[in-house]
Amino acid sequence: MGILSAIGKIFGMLMYFIYNTIGLHNYALSLVFFTLVYKLILLPLSIKQMKSTKLMQELQPELQRIQERYKHDKEKLQEEQMKFYQEKNYNPTSGCLPMLIQLPIIIALFYVIRMPMSYMLDMPARAVSHMALASIQSGDLQFDNSRHNLDLRDPYTDNVDDAYLQQTYKDLSSKDAYIEIKILDVIDRKEEILINNPYLSQEQKQKLAEFDLKVFNFFNLGIKPTINPKEIAANPKIYLPALILLVIAVSTTFLTASLMAPKPPESKGKDKKGANNGCANKSMLWMSPIMTLWIGLGTPCGLSFYWTLNNILSFGQQKLVNKFYKDDKAKKEESEVAKVSNKRGKDS
Repeated sequence: MGILSAIGKIFGMLMYFIYNTIGLHNYALSLVFFTLVYKLILLPLSIKQMKSTKLMQELQPELQRIQERYKHDKEKLQEEQMKFYQEKNYNPTSGCLPMLIQLPIIIALFYVIRMPMSYMLDMPARAVSHMALASIQSGDLQFDNSRHNLDLRDPYTDNVDDAYLQQTYKDLSSKDAYIEIKILDVIDRKEEILINNPYLSQEQKQKLAEFDLKVFNFFNLGIKPTINPKEIAANPKIYLPALILLVIAVSTTFLTASLMAPKPPESKGKDKKGANNGCANKSMLWMSPIMTLWIGLGTPCGLSFYWTLNNILSFGQQKLVNKFYKDDKAKKEESEVAKVSNKRGKDS
């Protein structure tokens, strides 16, 4: 968790730099540029993955013949397949690396989205704790302390020092992962919680007052989606947009995965099992949207927004790589034909 938290801190710094410059102090726009930067950093790995997928498509017919030939001898089949992969300089797991790299990035980004005051805006924990306590005392922030039995004091009248506030921040954030998102919502409705905070400078107060997680005042990227009809019906303006964003993320994940997946020829004979595609197989076609749905339901919809952007960019990237791959392949074939023709001309 320490490493992921450190990555989250780096991402938070990058996000805030983008937010203050090309992001034009717009959180959603900053997330768009962040995704572009991330895609550019991983571009070499992505190109390698896509080329690997294309090569797998080309190798499929011969792999099918090997499978048919040794279908009754699994040990020999594995041996011949590995030999074939080595001859063609192909690694069936090479397409997995970008997916493995994405996982810690998604978790770290989850930290940034659910705890923007700590990871992005670099607000002191004691200041966040003070606002949380003030919000709970005023009734603007609902916190069921009967379940947790924490030492919650009035920050304006009770004995409150730095050590207490630091510990209270740890306790509150461990009991409620979205405490910072909820505080930002309180600040948006009741600015005196921010103004009366003695642990923030005027610059920090201004920074928090201007910070907004909404997209066009419609999608609140800090809201966690729900499929509970009662919760949606009780507050449709909050939960319906979040659910719509999650549905878009899941849909674009499925469409991108299906459009980018290799299309191997059908197996002949009784054994319908295709050759090993590494990470580009039918199971991944369904696993990716299922994982998006599962993770998306437990995280702020800012992550769904990121996923949608990433899917759109991945699809465009795939189209460009396919075009250049075909052009490069055509040039190589023309070069080989020219070499053969020149050789024949010399021989005659």
